[in-house]
Amino acid sequence: MYYIFLGIILIGLAVAWKLTRLPKRMALEDKHPPTAPDNVRVSKLWADQTTTGLLPIPDGIEAFAMRLKLIEMAEYRVDAQYYLWRADVCGSLMFDALMGAAERGVTVRILLDDNATKVLDPRIAWANAHENIEVRLFNPFPLRRLRFLGYLMDFRRLNRRMHNKALVVDGQAAVLGGRNIGDEYYNNFAKMGSFMDFDVLVAGDAAQQAQEEFDTYWNSDPTWLADNILPARFTENPEHGAAQNAECVASQQTKDFLELLPDTPTITEMDEDRLRLREAKVTLLHDPPEKVLGRARRRNLLFPNIQMAMGKPKTHFDIISPYFVPRNKGRKQLIAMAKSGIKVRALTNSLASSDKPIVHTGYAGQRRKLLSGGVEIFEFAHDEKVRFRRGLIGHHRRGTSPFARTKLHAKILSVDREKVFIGTFNFDPRSVFLNTEMGVVIEDRAWAEDLHNGFDSVIPGAAWKLTRDHKRIRWEREVPGEGTEVWHHEPYTSWWQRALIVAGSILPIEWLL
Repeated sequence: MYYIFLGIILIGLAVAWKLTRLPKRMALEDKHPPTAPDNVRVSKLWADQTTTGLLPIPDGIEAFAMRLKLIEMAEYRVDAQYYLWRADVCGSLMFDALMGAAERGVTVRILLDDNATKVLDPRIAWANAHENIEVRLFNPFPLRRLRFLGYLMDFRRLNRRMHNKALVVDGQAAVLGGRNIGDEYYNNFAKMGSFMDFDVLVAGDAAQQAQEEFDTYWNSDPTWLADNILPARFTENPEHGAAQNAECVASQQTKDFLELLPDTPTITEMDEDRLRLREAKVTLLHDPPEKVLGRARRRNLLFPNIQMAMGKPKTHFDIISPYFVPRNKGRKQLIAMAKSGIKVRALTNSLASSDKPIVHTGYAGQRRKLLSGGVEIFEFAHDEKVRFRRGLIGHHRRGTSPFARTKLHAKILSVDREKVFIGTFNFDPRSVFLNTEMGVVIEDRAWAEDLHNGFDSVIPGAAWKLTRDHKRIRWEREVPGEGTEVWHHEPYTSWWQRALIVAGSILPIEWLL
């Protein structure tokens, strides 16, 4: 009986191993889409292609409207690179817009990380069937349904993901930042809540840098043709995906969302040729795609290059990161800064607002030492008492405050009120060592000053300020009309949620977070 049982296990493992092996890789054709001339529609956003024009996009509605508008303006090529693309309202509208561009003769290339594409396979097959659209998958799962088996059999590879996010149009305009393609990033009716996030529109030189980044990933070893991976039942029947997308686009929820888009001020200014971008020195940085294969050299990774581009802080260092896991080395560096007189401030999710509570286990145990070392910590509050103002980056920017959301998702670093990094990089081991990331370093003192001042004007009502109260941690915030609200444990959480965090902090999983 023992040998029969052992034999069944071995056969099962052999079958699982076979099913989770990648197929023979089809060669990637390095087709170069037509190069757009200097006088395309998007070039009107910024005439000088040797410099960069910049526009911050804190508001989710404007961020989505901007993506649709740029796709509408495209004449030669659209390149979309995303970690996550949901089969919801925003995901369906993006597919619809890209299909419309392809029908006009625009070359469309879509590069998706394969981690969250399970329900998207029919639509990927539909889009990929169009003669002007090509879809490629980054670091794919051979087994499309039972993906947990893939993790079990090939964890080292599949645990590493492409977290990059970029939309590049005609090589001359791009939207970069923290937002994926899904309802929770752009509106308030998403089932899982909505994210406070941040994007930037860049035109000119930085857009060309984004184009080069996309091309590098598009032709890299971890990238596979969608046809090489997708099941035949979808590739041979693309109309299935077309029907799914059409049904969502025709829904009442989609119609309600579309009614919000024409009222966005930025798009109105674009339509009337009144939109003015701000000139700034912008440098795009990214991990090499080979990072997910464990083949990248440290000097080529994003994190050390962010440090080099931003320089050592002299007076101020602000961190906004939804997942904040500094580990022992990072904690000591932050404390050393604070003790040397540098004002160090970090904003991250509270346990109640986090969409990944497991990550909280890697941060919670560091708080007391960080606070004792002089680091200021704020945790995002998400309940109905939160006080919202317009504009994290100053009253001169229109649009609702990015803090009018239920969860923090923006990734921003600011040094000495002079340089700002905005992108996909979280202050955690996963972003440093495992996933590929990207972002832009912006050297603009006035804008960096606005972001820094956002801590002073917006944070007190939108986040908890943590302090030491003897051996305990004290959570405190000002509630309009109610005064000061104080907690001595994780606000708005149950005892079992807090118990799970304590239990999770014992596990040796910090390097995965």
